[in-house]
Amino acid sequence: MRKVRFTIVSVMSLISMLLFGAVAFAATDFTQFGFPKVIAQKKIEAGESAKISHGGIKIDIPEGAFSNDVIFQVLEGDNKRFQANAPDGETVIMNFAFRVIDSKTNEIIAKFNKPVIFSFKDKDVNEGSIYYNVKPDGSIMKNSVPAEIEGRTLTHGNGGAPVGWLITSPTNSIKK
Repeated sequence: MRKVRFTIVSVMSLISMLLFGAVAFAATDFTQFGFPKVIAQKKIEAGESAKISHGGIKIDIPEGAFSNDVIFQVLEGDNKRFQANAPDGETVIMNFAFRVIDSKTNEIIAKFNKPVIFSFKDKDVNEGSIYYNVKPDGSIMKNSVPAEIEGRTLTHGNGGAPVGWLITSPTNSIKK
């Protein structure tokens, strides 16, 4: 079942990458745009796979995602900041961005060779949870590829880091 889910998420990620094909992947340092805190980081050698975990977050990085050695950082901001842009009736339960730095050039990498798979397990994730893109100006829009939700875990593939992300759940479903 896990391999099937990984395959489905990978296919969805590839579709998302194709849809993003017409949009330029801008190398943005999201620490300047609402995601100032590095909550996890890992040095990844060129061509190698890796896993990063922090709290309920898991990130699976496939072999070949990066051509050069990188420092992969997971960034986070304050949910309250993003709540102002969330639709009525939705509560922001998680926000994050990636900052991937090429170890050789010190430049931020915006597009990956292969999608990385992000998952978030939390008591407030449910069938009503929505995965949003966060632009540098703070505006949000639903990701063009819906996240997969299984139980209390939301999973989504990301082919790059041109935006940050947030997850909302219906306000009336949030566990107090």
